[in-house]
Amino acid sequence: MTAKVFHEKDGINTHMKILIVDDEKLERNGIRFLLNERQESFEILEASNGKEACEILKKNSVDILFTDIKMPFMNGIELVEQARKLQPDIEMVIFSGYGEFEYARQAIKFGVNNYVLKPVAPEEFHNTMDTLFQKIQTRQKKEQDTQSSQDYLEEYFLSKYLYQGTAEMLEKICNSISIDPWKEIKGMFLMESEDQFFETFDEEMENCVREELKKKVTFLNLGQDQELCLLHSKCDQFLCAEHLCNWMNSTYGERFYVAAGFPVKCIEDLPVVFKELDALMENKFYDKAKRLFLPESIPEPGEAEQFLNDMISRMITDVSRKDMLHLWEHFHTLESSSRTFIQYSQIYTKFMVSSLVKEICTAQYVDGKKLEEIIQKVYEMQSVAEVLSYVGELISGLEQRCSESKLSLHDEVDRAKSYIYEHYNEELSVEKLAELVYLSPGYFSYIFKKETGVNLSRFVRIYRIEKAKELLDKTNMKIVQICNETGFSNVSYFCKNFREYYGCSPEQFRKGEQPVEESL
Repeated sequence: MTAKVFHEKDGINTHMKILIVDDEKLERNGIRFLLNERQESFEILEASNGKEACEILKKNSVDILFTDIKMPFMNGIELVEQARKLQPDIEMVIFSGYGEFEYARQAIKFGVNNYVLKPVAPEEFHNTMDTLFQKIQTRQKKEQDTQSSQDYLEEYFLSKYLYQGTAEMLEKICNSISIDPWKEIKGMFLMESEDQFFETFDEEMENCVREELKKKVTFLNLGQDQELCLLHSKCDQFLCAEHLCNWMNSTYGERFYVAAGFPVKCIEDLPVVFKELDALMENKFYDKAKRLFLPESIPEPGEAEQFLNDMISRMITDVSRKDMLHLWEHFHTLESSSRTFIQYSQIYTKFMVSSLVKEICTAQYVDGKKLEEIIQKVYEMQSVAEVLSYVGELISGLEQRCSESKLSLHDEVDRAKSYIYEHYNEELSVEKLAELVYLSPGYFSYIFKKETGVNLSRFVRIYRIEKAKELLDKTNMKIVQICNETGFSNVSYFCKNFREYYGCSPEQFRKGEQPVEESL
């Protein structure tokens, strides 16, 4: 999750900073001339003595130091000793005459193995530079690989913690990596697309989002259609989420939903807020035209009528989907806000509630005559509290009936899972699987997540990655073949998902380089 900020050629920094130290201006100009003949990109700094050079090294990160031996105030040997302390990875070259060569060899104890005799011969100089350049590139590549491995591990553990977060798991994670970067997370946004947009959400797009938000943010991919945006600075999260939602839909097309929760105060909040985001995102089934979902609050008096309409509408949808969890949640929200209903008539309130009561009764196959009696009973009640209490009783009756039919829903999910196991290398959309079990896509998504604990997209992704692991372990198939065989259309996306799930690349797994414990 670390943003790269250097110029790159094949992933390696090709822009280097060089410090030339010599008390003779003519000598410094000669080295500068030879450097300018080369193809690499350099920033060249100069100093006329060792003391001046130390001041430069304190303020600048230098890749290569060229120094003479005999200089006023601080000689070359003293300079390389100080330079090694200031910048342990710096490469150093000493210029020496024939009479000074044995003296220059004292610098070996400070890691100096590069010497150029004066007067400087161009061929010798360029050979030395080639050696140094290759050495620096090799070190940078190793550092980059190490950093990438650490980034993958951080993403792997963060993903595990968000979905399964417990104090015990956090303690195990602390034994494997430093979680200090997690302490910087101040909030999270969940982004979801109507297609597989986030399969191609690359670093360039991530940087565009950072530039637009003007905030320090990192990203965690959750699937082809979901991306988690992590905020590392305090801000008005809801305003920032609205900005992100509007910008994503105007830039990449009207196909995105954004959910924003309350701020993250500590690491222990991460899985809690993430669960809240997941629940908020489910609200898109109530209103497909709505793109931004924020935590609900008790309405102001002027908003009460719209609030009542929205809540009744949502509860009717809950009933049609047999979504008891959200039905009770919305009912309790309605109860807690009932004090605001005083601004309009009881008749209006009873009329709105009656539409919900009718839906609950229809779901329980109440006959027409009985339904009329129930509706009449609602209109005869003397208070909102009495009406809501009666609605609560009807919901309890519906919940009992739903529990009796739970086995049939379980069977439908099992049928869908069996189809996934047999056809995981094919395109598996929610519409296709919902049609297979004769349910609406929205309702199927809900019951699938309720039964399995994860949404359909993540379930399919995990199963495909686990099948890929089997193929890596038991066959000699190439990575690109395994990618195609397991239903991934993009090799880089496949490798990214594999690293996030297992904490290592497919190549590392095949070689037995598995840096994480499977107990997590």
